[in-house]
Amino acid sequence: MKTHLLALLLAVSACFGETVQHRGIWLHPEQYRTPQLADEWIGKIAAAHLNVVYPLVWYRGGTAWFKSKLSPMAGDVPEGFDPLGNLVKLARARGIAVHAWFVNGEYGGPATHGVFTLHPDWQLRGDRGGEAWYDLGKPVVRNFQRDLMLECLKNYDVDGLHFDYIRYSGQVICDCDHCQHEFEQKYGFRPMKRSEERFPVLLDIVSNPLGKQTTAKVLATFDHGVPAITVNQLDAGEAVLVNWQAAGRSCWALDNFVEDTMKRFGATAENTYQLNTTQTAAKYGPIKEEGVRVWLKGLGFPAKLIDERVLAKVPEGGTVVLAGQYLMSEETTTWLESFVRAGGHCLFVDGPALSIKHAPLQRVTGLRVSAGYFHDRKVISPAADQDVLKPGPPMDAAKERQRMEKWAEYRTWTVTELVRAVYKGAKKLKPRAWVNAAVFYNKEHADRVCQDWYGWLREGCIDYVLPMAYTEKNEDLAKAFAEWRAADPQMERIIPGLSIYSRKDGKAVPRDPDLVRSQLDMCRDHATHGNLFFALGYLNDELIKSLSTGPFAAPARPYYPPRR
Repeated sequence: MKTHLLALLLAVSACFGETVQHRGIWLHPEQYRTPQLADEWIGKIAAAHLNVVYPLVWYRGGTAWFKSKLSPMAGDVPEGFDPLGNLVKLARARGIAVHAWFVNGEYGGPATHGVFTLHPDWQLRGDRGGEAWYDLGKPVVRNFQRDLMLECLKNYDVDGLHFDYIRYSGQVICDCDHCQHEFEQKYGFRPMKRSEERFPVLLDIVSNPLGKQTTAKVLATFDHGVPAITVNQLDAGEAVLVNWQAAGRSCWALDNFVEDTMKRFGATAENTYQLNTTQTAAKYGPIKEEGVRVWLKGLGFPAKLIDERVLAKVPEGGTVVLAGQYLMSEETTTWLESFVRAGGHCLFVDGPALSIKHAPLQRVTGLRVSAGYFHDRKVISPAADQDVLKPGPPMDAAKERQRMEKWAEYRTWTVTELVRAVYKGAKKLKPRAWVNAAVFYNKEHADRVCQDWYGWLREGCIDYVLPMAYTEKNEDLAKAFAEWRAADPQMERIIPGLSIYSRKDGKAVPRDPDLVRSQLDMCRDHATHGNLFFALGYLNDELIKSLSTGPFAAPARPYYPPRR
């Protein structure tokens, strides 16, 4: 009887076709680091009719959520428990595939903890914005990560390996001996030394600048004439403006200037404050706070983080740093004027362009208008009539532009080398294992962080990619589909990553199911073979019901691209 029933089911499947669709979700250790959590969340995954999970297995300072001889188990795991082994067992029982998720570039914690305490030379040098990063330019770092990923693939019944943060934080120039000498050997440029750099410099600039000085003295200008660095005396106090997004951007000449400025201000840990206004945080989120804090601390000037509601805490004669504070109330600008006039000091990093209409802020900065956003490579040169910035040797701008272009090429090559090595090793170890990556969802942004995923697809050193299209704007998602189809007309190797969270009042909350459904409809209309959701923590009962009774009502087995 059972044999006849199975034959009937197979016949029905053959006639009507089996649903094949990638229905994936990223999950964090918080959802599977104990047996109880894993049981609870795998039940929700099954209830939503998802069929692939991507559990984070290595991050946070080089700790693992699987048994490894190369990396310590994370401290939040019960003694003797194997989170990944347990998750694989639960997923297999439900017919759910598992891909082990590794964070490769970002360190995920302070450099004073974890693997960097054992290998400080593994840390990327040059970029101090935000968290520490691995220097993927060093073969020892790439080899370690390759061996770690292959160890996981060898010892666990996972379906594949998943790269994340497989990139740099930008096209920063590292001054370590290895990178500088390898770059010299490949491209012929003389190694750079931090101690040698002075203005003029060539930088990739993102700026919301102020312009039209009134009382400000211009110390340096961009090559299109807009002020780059200004200083303004106002009664007993002073305001300095660095007119671009400079915090942590690895301009050594600027770092030296900021260090000198903060010393002249008399800035200390007791009298230095980083002001993030509630208006700016509400519009843009608290994204930049940590990066600015780390930058200042790295320069030797740790700052207390405040908003405008506690400005009374700032002592007379103290220092207030405002980085990326585009929005502030007129009341706040009035306080700033009084503070500076009484002997206070302000350091602006990227101009408060959306608030410069306030007269008090015009008097503080000595500038009076927004000079227009730009993102471009610019030469920053000392002004002719200033004596604050000690000029360096004349710059060959064409040669330095070529250096920047080749540096981006070099950095991109180092990232791709890790992808190649893992792909080659995985296919040798388990030919049917899948190697995939979470990537920036448009090429322009991917190129800025040295992530050539379009090249990986062409070369065949990745099986498929999952662009992180977390936008809430469907018109932006539509543009992404057009770009993806140009790279992969059949959408065989591009599986969109969609968000199931939104940001409201600076906090992440579950996304409206209707918006999720509308983006799934777009995936269907563009003939994708499924999608991946970020992330499991936002999969609530409302969305589970919406998926399981709607687009995911029928069971499906996971889609994978054709084997090469």
